[in-house]
Amino acid sequence: MFTDNQQLWTRDFNLLALSNLLMAISFYFLLPTLPVYVVKSLGADKSQIGYIIGVYTLAAVSIRPLAGYALDSLGRRPVYLYALGLFALIMPVYQLATSLALLLVIRLLHGFSWGVVTTGGGTIVADIIPPKRRGEGIGYYGMAMTIAMAIGPIIGLWLTGETNFSRLFTSAGILAASALLLASFVKYPEVPAMKRSLTWQAFFEVKVLPLSAVMFFVTVVYGGVVSFITIYGPEVGIKNAGLFFLVYAVFMGLTRPVAGRLFDKKGPTPVMSIGFTALITAYALLALWRNPVGFLTSAAVMGIGFGMVWPCLMAMTINMVQPHRRGVANSTVFSALDLGIGGGSVVLGLLANYTSISTMYLVSAFILIIPAVLYFGYVSKGYLSALISLRPEN
Repeated sequence: MFTDNQQLWTRDFNLLALSNLLMAISFYFLLPTLPVYVVKSLGADKSQIGYIIGVYTLAAVSIRPLAGYALDSLGRRPVYLYALGLFALIMPVYQLATSLALLLVIRLLHGFSWGVVTTGGGTIVADIIPPKRRGEGIGYYGMAMTIAMAIGPIIGLWLTGETNFSRLFTSAGILAASALLLASFVKYPEVPAMKRSLTWQAFFEVKVLPLSAVMFFVTVVYGGVVSFITIYGPEVGIKNAGLFFLVYAVFMGLTRPVAGRLFDKKGPTPVMSIGFTALITAYALLALWRNPVGFLTSAAVMGIGFGMVWPCLMAMTINMVQPHRRGVANSTVFSALDLGIGGGSVVLGLLANYTSISTMYLVSAFILIIPAVLYFGYVSKGYLSALISLRPEN
């Protein structure tokens, strides 16, 4: 049982957070370098680069419901460690790809492992964190992705040099293997495994579907950033558009702990209010303030917005369900996240093609009104009802 005085920074939390950081950095090694590998080493057409992202996302989305079921039914430790082991094993295998078809098979397997690892990590850390510090703890744990986003691509490009892909993939494999080693020393909380029949409810958590809808629309607009910010940068006078992600990551990292503590003390609504205001403002700035200052200011404000909204939504997800349903609940919300980014990249890409990238970002600001209305009009009330239903006396 947790006590009010139980610490957040325990041995197990530290090991899991550091393992997540190493795993995330190894992942971000490949983000800017795989497209170069596809073109230079495999001789693929530039139009085929999108396949390596699409296959990975498709694999992650398709495996998440099964991952949630397995985490709750088979136990956290074996599912998580086997998936992390596969993730690490595949990293050096990339250099064996001699064709685009073989690379896509590798990406498919890697996407499966990524879907299980990220779902499992979010579930396990929620088991470890004291309930009264859950928002803060999830915020700190999530900083691994933020830090990795800031430094992973830079280190990955440095490791690659001109064409040293062997060094890149080997280094990524060593980092991922180190993550596995650290995770193996974690003492995983004993959560009773729940054997369920293979029904729809075994793979999706109904309670968090409205919250998942909020996550979906929030990440739809982020899909427009992932896909087009490097193209948009030169249009507004920024040659190295990677600066956007650096500024974004710094401000997101600074915001997450603050958001977590605010969530634990005041609940989710103040956090989401600040988050939605910042996000809408950021996309409006990105569309209308078309110069380097506006570009980087938008990155900072966007980092604050996502730093508020994402960990808040994940903490709400955990709080709304019983411990034996956390795996399924996490997989449901993570699936919405993946679908949002993937779908947003396609739909907003079509919009940008027919209008302009700046218009697309302005439309994104208006799209964010949808999840804001959904949250304040419906989800916040459902969250309070869920908390009441989970009280011991009920």
